[in-house]
Amino acid sequence: MADSGTGAFGKIGGWEVAGIVALLVAVIGLGVATEIHSAFLKRRQTDLDTYLRAAWAVRTGGNMYSITDTNGWHYNYPPLLGILLVPLADAPRALEQHNWVPFSVSVGLWYVLSVVLAWIGTDRLARALEKTSGDAEVRLQRRYCRRWWALRLLPLLICLPALARALARGQVNSLLLLLLALTGASLAYRRYVRAGLWTGLAAAVKVFPLFLGLYWLWRWSWRGLLGVLLGLVVGGVLVPVVTMGPQGTWAAYGHFAHVVIAPALGLNHNASRDVELFDVNHTDSNSYEAIINHMLHPGHNPPMPSRAVKVMHWLISLALVAATLLVERRSRVDHPLHRNLFFGCLIAVLLPMIPICHPHYFCLTLPLVVTLMAVRWERDQKLPFGWPLLAVLWFVFAAHIITVLPHARYFRNFGLVTFADLALWGAGIYWMANFRRRVLA
Repeated sequence: MADSGTGAFGKIGGWEVAGIVALLVAVIGLGVATEIHSAFLKRRQTDLDTYLRAAWAVRTGGNMYSITDTNGWHYNYPPLLGILLVPLADAPRALEQHNWVPFSVSVGLWYVLSVVLAWIGTDRLARALEKTSGDAEVRLQRRYCRRWWALRLLPLLICLPALARALARGQVNSLLLLLLALTGASLAYRRYVRAGLWTGLAAAVKVFPLFLGLYWLWRWSWRGLLGVLLGLVVGGVLVPVVTMGPQGTWAAYGHFAHVVIAPALGLNHNASRDVELFDVNHTDSNSYEAIINHMLHPGHNPPMPSRAVKVMHWLISLALVAATLLVERRSRVDHPLHRNLFFGCLIAVLLPMIPICHPHYFCLTLPLVVTLMAVRWERDQKLPFGWPLLAVLWFVFAAHIITVLPHARYFRNFGLVTFADLALWGAGIYWMANFRRRVLA
C-alpha cells in the first residue's frame, strides 16, 4: 500500500479532523434551528407536518389527500410515504392527546434519520466506486484514510446548502437520495435488478424518479426494467394494499390522480393544489418553465406561464435529454464509473424538467458529484480537481448560498441554481464523452 503518510491513502491531519468536527457541529446547529422553527413557533415551518397529518389519515382510515396540516397544506405524494410514517402520525390539534409520539420528538427523529440516510447513501455509492475501481490501490485502500473521507465528505459539503434546505424544511429528499445512491452502487456492481428496484421504490415515494427508468429503456435492460416494476409493485401496490386494503388503495390513488396528476397534465381544472404546486407566484420553482416566465415578466407577480412558455420548457428538456442519450451512445463503455456518469447526468437533466422544481431538489445531484470526483481521482493519487471541475463545484455550492441571501430575488427567479445544475450536467457529459481517452487510456 503506497502512501501511508501524508498522501491520498494516508491518515488525515489535524486541520482535516477539525474540519470534520466543524461540519458535525454545523449539522447539529441546523438540527437545533430546525427543531425550533418546526415545533416551537406559533406557526410550524416544516413540510413534515403535512406528511404526518397524512399518516394520521392512514391510521384512522381517512382520506390522506383531503386532510390538511396546521398551515392548510395538503399531502401531494403517492400513499407510500404517508404509510411509512404512521408510527409518527400527527393528529389534528383537538386530538393531539392521541399521538403516539409528540410532534416535537417526531421532528427531531425525522431530522436525525434524514442526516443518517444522506450519509449512508453517500457512503454506499463511494464504497461501490472504490471496490470496483480499476486501480488496485483504490480497491485496497484503508478505511478512514484521506481519500476515503474526501470521496464522502467533499460531495456532501458541496451539496450541503441544497441538502440543508431540504433538512430544514423536513423534506423527504434524504430518502430519495439514499435510493438513488443505492441505484448507483448497484450499477457499479452490475446488480441491475436491484438497481431498478431502488429506482422503482423512489418513484413509489415521489413520482418523478420514474423518469430515471429511461436508463433501462435506453440500454434495453430487461433486468433493470424488471427491478423498476418490482419496486413500483412493492412500494406502490403491495404495501398500500396490506395497510389500507384493496378498496382503500384504489380510492387513495383515485384521489391522488384527481388532485395532483390530472391537473399537472392539464387533464382537469381541479384548483385545490394551485397555490401549493402549480402557481408560479406562490412557489420557488426553478424549472425551465418558471425561469423563462420570470425572465419574460421580471416583476413581483408574473402571470401564469403561457402555452408558448410551456412548449419552450419541454423543447429545452427534450433537447438536453437527447444530448445526454447521444453522448452516452457514442461513448458507451461497460465501466462502473461510466454507468454512474450516465445515471447522474439523467438526474441532473430530470430536476429542472419538473414544472415545480424547488431548489432543495438539487441535493439529489449528489451521486453525480461523487462520481465526478471518483472519475477525476481514478488514476491520480494526488486527489486533484483541475480548475474546470473545481469551478463547477464552487458554482454549485455558491449558487445555493447566494439564493438564500436577503434581496436575492432575481437570482432565485432567474434560476441561478438551475444554471449550476446544468454546469454540473455539462461536467458529467464531458467526462462521458472523453471517458476512453481520459480514464481508460
